[in-house]
Amino acid sequence: MNFFIPSYQRGYRWKKQQVTDLLEDIKDFIENKKSDGFYCIQPLVVRELKEDTFTKIKDEAKTLEEVKNLLKGRWEVIDGQQRLTTIYILLACLSETKPYSIEYETRGNSASFLQKIAKTSSDEKDNIDYYHMIQAKKTIDKWFENKSDEEKTKFKTTLLNDVKFIWYESVNEDPIKVFTRLNIGKISLTNAELIKALFLNSSNFPESDFQKIRLKQQEIASEWDRIEYTLQNDEFWLFIHDTDYSNPTRIDFIFDLICEQKKLGDFEGKIGTDKYRTFRYFYEYFKFQKEKINEDTIENCWQKVKTVFKTFEEWYNDLELYHYVGYLVDQGEKIYSLLELWNEQKNTKDNFVKILKEKIKGKINNKCKNLDTQYGESGESKRDCYPLLLLLNIQTVINQNNELVKNEKYGLGAFYKFPFHLFKKEGHKKNGKGWEVEHIASNSGDDLENTENKKMYLAAIEYCLPAGKLKDDVKNFLDGQQVKNEENRFTDLYDEVKKLDLNPLEGNDKQKIWNYALLDSSTNEEYQNDPFPIKRICVLTKEDGHKAKVNYGEKTHRITIDKKESAIAFIPPCTKNVFTKAYTDIPKALNSWTKEDAEAYKQIIYETLKEFDVKIGD
Repeated sequence: MNFFIPSYQRGYRWKKQQVTDLLEDIKDFIENKKSDGFYCIQPLVVRELKEDTFTKIKDEAKTLEEVKNLLKGRWEVIDGQQRLTTIYILLACLSETKPYSIEYETRGNSASFLQKIAKTSSDEKDNIDYYHMIQAKKTIDKWFENKSDEEKTKFKTTLLNDVKFIWYESVNEDPIKVFTRLNIGKISLTNAELIKALFLNSSNFPESDFQKIRLKQQEIASEWDRIEYTLQNDEFWLFIHDTDYSNPTRIDFIFDLICEQKKLGDFEGKIGTDKYRTFRYFYEYFKFQKEKINEDTIENCWQKVKTVFKTFEEWYNDLELYHYVGYLVDQGEKIYSLLELWNEQKNTKDNFVKILKEKIKGKINNKCKNLDTQYGESGESKRDCYPLLLLLNIQTVINQNNELVKNEKYGLGAFYKFPFHLFKKEGHKKNGKGWEVEHIASNSGDDLENTENKKMYLAAIEYCLPAGKLKDDVKNFLDGQQVKNEENRFTDLYDEVKKLDLNPLEGNDKQKIWNYALLDSSTNEEYQNDPFPIKRICVLTKEDGHKAKVNYGEKTHRITIDKKESAIAFIPPCTKNVFTKAYTDIPKALNSWTKEDAEAYKQIIYETLKEFDVKIGD
């Protein structure tokens, strides 16, 4: 037959790995072939070209052979040209002198080039299509290099008689629309979906007991679904992984780990480096075991998958393991290295926890371990505090849960987990955004730039003021009572309010750990230079998906809570404690972050993290 590759398709692009995969797969078929079996290649979608054949015979044919060829007509290949071209090159390499013909519309002499390809050795670097065709030919020649004549003949016979395309003929359809429909939005099979076919292939089980085979297949399929269902739960998934995972099936992650750890053997050099590397790893395992494959072989392989998953489950359900593993994963620790450590400790939790804590110590910058360290005024180096502040939040959750468990009134284990799924979804390493180390008391001072900020400041502290004349004056100002020279009036009120600040944090003291907390970057960008009382309200209301703002009416200026303008945010527990002044025994005022508040916060950090070598002073 004669095939025509139209210009709307890309050129030939199969690489060594794809060609080798096809050869190995057909070889495997030959070795395991049943009497009535055949090897099926994916669909070849074609459309018959309507041409004036007789005019072509009259004007173009010079020999009887060319007349016969023209009478066959031509088929436009809409989908499947990569496979079709590879099979052609394979037949040519096996000395099949009269295979079908292929012509690329964008390569005028492509048909004659393919006819001569078996004798071509040049790389044809001037033509990218021909270059890839030659590389495919070299791959095929190399693969057959050590094969006997008998093996080559058997392969060729199988190829001609038992290898079939699914033939789909498109009739009365626009070929470009068909091509687009077939290729745009096409979802490739994942490694896991391909591996599942290996596990559930009945030829991988002893044939003597069909019912037993069916039960084992159903058992694997059921367990497979449970594992995938659990991994699809973000609360579970995001404590062992980041948000940067695009595969629709997450069980792939477990197969990738088994492949990287070579749990089933070392097949390096046979599995390639492309996205189907993991599938080939399991394929090679089943092929390697084919002489002795039985139910136990399948079970051994499946048991490796279940062991990894059950380890994750055990970590997830344990208070300390969940938090420490989640922390280390956030800090870039490879999950497979943690699995290896777990196995080395023979699944003994206490020893494993000790190792995790030692690893955590190494994640904290040494200068951060001294809680009196002063950072630059620019604030650039304060990012070094991120690992310590995240650990503070996590260890706080662990300690709170331990205390609850100790209380005889409660007997249910952990009450709360640090929500890594919310933490990471909030912007962690996503689109260049993440979690910021933010000043609690503004580093830029409390100078207010405009009337809006001034009124918002007064509105934020109104409820913090003790009863008396000052509070009444602030209320009257916010209620919009007419006063002469409003700007001067604000200045007078502001000065009086500031006198209530007792020992506010100032100067270099603002560049220490006791003035830092974790805040998501979007909130930080929006409120980073606002004074403490404004930031306090904005941070605490955002957790409910609300946004604090000043509502300007004709008569009143009051902070209102807008329930539509902000998505629900996650506020780390220690950040919430800071802005509610939960660490200060008896906070004297909520209108500023004072030296007393900062000292109490520093002491909490020390007490919470002292086992991780943090210290106060020299």
